[in-house]
Amino acid sequence: MEYIKDPDFRLENTAVALGKFEGLHRGHQLLFDEIKKQKTEGLKSVVFTFDMPPRSALSGDKSYQQIYTKEERRLILEEMQIDILIEHPFTKEFAAQTPEEFVKNVLVEKTGAKKIVVGRDFRFGKKRSGDVSLLKELAPQYGYELIVIEKLQMGHKDVSSTRIRAHLEKGEMEEAAKLLGRPYAVIGEVVHGKALGRTIQIPTANQTANVNKLMPPNGVYISRIFIEGEEEYHYGITNVGVKPTVEEHAAKDVETNIVDFDRDIYGKTIKVELLHYRRPEMQFGSLDELRKQMEKDVNAAVQYAQKNG
Repeated sequence: MEYIKDPDFRLENTAVALGKFEGLHRGHQLLFDEIKKQKTEGLKSVVFTFDMPPRSALSGDKSYQQIYTKEERRLILEEMQIDILIEHPFTKEFAAQTPEEFVKNVLVEKTGAKKIVVGRDFRFGKKRSGDVSLLKELAPQYGYELIVIEKLQMGHKDVSSTRIRAHLEKGEMEEAAKLLGRPYAVIGEVVHGKALGRTIQIPTANQTANVNKLMPPNGVYISRIFIEGEEEYHYGITNVGVKPTVEEHAAKDVETNIVDFDRDIYGKTIKVELLHYRRPEMQFGSLDELRKQMEKDVNAAVQYAQKNG
């Protein structure tokens, strides 16, 4: 997949899906399916989004956390076989464009859009003054076809990133997965920790939690793990939090014990899918108490794998 983050680019003959695409959820996937269909007409599939949430760019508030980081979004879209991802810089100057300027200068001249795919509620341009009706009105003048995708509903409610965020914040991983179309995941490099897991015969793979990623509540989760370059997946238990038993005032991280696995994977990228919230993070009186609880957690992961695998 080609990845474009510089505002100076020039493409031709593309089918473009437009949106913030925070969750890459089932509703978004309808747009992606539509642009991939256009490959039969010789058009490259393009996802056009932004390098940061518009609300952060306009307000200067960088604290907003997203379901997926930019790096995770790129990897997931690559798995979906999208041809090109554009993460256009969202500046105040960019936001000041009129809707027609955005269509003419960005979508048509730079992105080469022959087909544009949006959701029914898509808004764009200065003060979000552009909408689907305007895109339809401008289509003959600028030579593109507009395809509008209706909102997907599940459980008599719209599928949305807001709805997914609410489930994640409560640790309702199964409900979030239904809306996402896949389990929520943390994707990142395995880094060196303090190797305390090995001292209690339960080694772990450590990832640093990105400060801009929305994390579920601190606690222990049954997880499924995919290792870079390998097709086989593994089950495990993952602690999201600060390890209160072994370290005070630690930064939040993601620590995974992979069941029946003891290979060196430092430096590799792994995808840790959090399948089920098992228990809250706890502080134990000793490392031996921690080891005994982790053994129970591992057994729970094995039973989960046997039931669901």
